[in-house]
Amino acid sequence: MKKEGSKHNKYFFLVLLLSVGILSFIVVKPFLTALISGAILAYVFYPLYKFLQKKIKTKRGAAIIIIILMVLLITIPPIFILNHLTQEVYSLYYSAKTHLETTPKYKDTNKPLYDAMSSLESIWQQEKTKNYVTNLLKETTMFITTKVSNIILKLPQILLQILVAIFTAYFLLKDGKDLMKRTLKATPLAPKHREQILKQFGSVIYAVIFGSLIVALIQGFLGMLGFFIFGVSGAVWWGIVMAFFALIPFIGTWIVWLPAGLILIANGYINATPSLIWKGIGLLIYGLFVISSIDNILKPLIVSGKGRVHPILALVGVIGGLFVFGLIGVVIGPIILGLFQTLILIFEKEKILKQKG
Repeated sequence: MKKEGSKHNKYFFLVLLLSVGILSFIVVKPFLTALISGAILAYVFYPLYKFLQKKIKTKRGAAIIIIILMVLLITIPPIFILNHLTQEVYSLYYSAKTHLETTPKYKDTNKPLYDAMSSLESIWQQEKTKNYVTNLLKETTMFITTKVSNIILKLPQILLQILVAIFTAYFLLKDGKDLMKRTLKATPLAPKHREQILKQFGSVIYAVIFGSLIVALIQGFLGMLGFFIFGVSGAVWWGIVMAFFALIPFIGTWIVWLPAGLILIANGYINATPSLIWKGIGLLIYGLFVISSIDNILKPLIVSGKGRVHPILALVGVIGGLFVFGLIGVVIGPIILGLFQTLILIFEKEKILKQKG
């Protein structure tokens, strides 16, 4: 009778735990991305935190210094880049509008594009065509500035998410190691398996973060090189901007090189300079097949190599994670599939050991 009562208590506790767990997930769901981001930030900055803790001898002081550094890194670069991009867009619009009001005079008459450009000149000079291009430029400018404005309007929500991520990072820096030990101790797994899972978890996170940073730097360098080759001014600055956007999934470097290539083509046509048109076409091809494509090749290779995850799982994890979890899915996807791979290996080993036994 006593055993039956304890069995009922056990089931009641499990049902209660499951119910409260589901409700807890519903409560934290709006901040899930922020919580995971905070955990990733804590993991990335943990070595620096440990170094500072040894120097200043207090957990709280070291964590506060790291949080201040995080805030500066999260807020200053995006504000600076968005401000610069907005100014560039307005400058481009007024420059293009001025060019549209002038009559093009062909400079490179011996170029292959001369005949084609001559035949298009009559169409270009039509008032209807000029009005259409002017309106298109205006709409494009308005679209970009509207997106920037929407980001500004959503600042309270964004700031709240950042605040949650920062608080999460702060407490995980201080207490994350103890919390991880307690969580793993509560799981009904052998110590060696806990260690294996923890090791795999750390390896995948390190590989994803390391891979993203390395690939972003490579893309920024390739972008800078391309801009320099095709004669785009401010190549170093735009290389830095591309490296920043390379870290943001669904956006990437195309947001810089695509408009730059189109501007070269437009300027070449407006100023009747075929060489600029060829440079613009060259930049678009270079951007598509070199700057952007390198991401799809290098990132899965780095994740599979350093994270000890099968290349197919790494590729599917990165892409699938993006679609299911959004931006943070770049990290979550490979972690889930990496842990799944580890659990399968544990299961196989245990099955073999039982068969031998």
